Amino acid sequence: MAEAEGVFLLEYHCDRMIASAKELAIFFSNDQETFLRDLIPTRSEISNKLDVAIKNAGKDARQRLRVLLDFDGAISIQSSHLPSETKSFQDSSILVVLDKQATHSDNMFLKHKTTEREVYTDARTRLGLGPVGAPMGDNVPFDVIMYNEEGEVMEATIANVAIEVENPQSGNLEWVTPPLSSGLLNGTMRRKLLESGELRERVITVEELKKASAEGRRIKCFNSVRKEYYVTLKC
Repeated sequence: MAEAEGVFLLEYHCDRMIASAKELAIFFSNDQETFLRDLIPTRSEISNKLDVAIKNAGKDARQRLRVLLDFDGAISIQSSHLPSETKSFQDSSILVVLDKQATHSDNMFLKHKTTEREVYTDARTRLGLGPVGAPMGDNVPFDVIMYNEEGEVMEATIANVAIEVENPQSGNLEWVTPPLSSGLLNGTMRRKLLESGELRERVITVEELKKASAEGRRIKCFNSVRKEYYVTLKC
């Protein structure tokens, strides 16, 4: 997301794109050696493209930027103004709902942020949710929390997830978020919160999520667009 001060977590976004390009080239590129040697962009190349896009759209505008890299090494950027939300993301009135079925954690598109979004749109469709950004009415869930074949919480369709749990040593509440092994995207906001020590990783089961909700412990989602926001699990 672009704000007046620039692209939020730009280096993290660049790192993730470059890492995914290297890994996915193994599966999709016709000329893997050339792609890996010559066509993967650097941080500065991505940043320069973004600077041009922000300038063209107007630096004062809050924008959602979509950076696309194809397997010819070409970078394209799509820019759109962030829509006004019909609900505030500063309280816990945002509803989320648990998926109706498990998603297999070995789906490679869970690990990488790509234009292949079927695994996420399927989850939203199962719960009768419209596309991201559609107006939210009262008592209508904003997002779906997905879980894997082992009953482990993964993520929401547009954000990572964390819950409050009691630290067994100190007895204090702390935030935990699922590990990548559960099958999820390593979001840039997730990386920031882990590196700052505000979160730690551990497996979260579906039953733990439900128990946290029933006991009134907080649940939050986070991404680089909306930052951190508390949610309520709709049962």
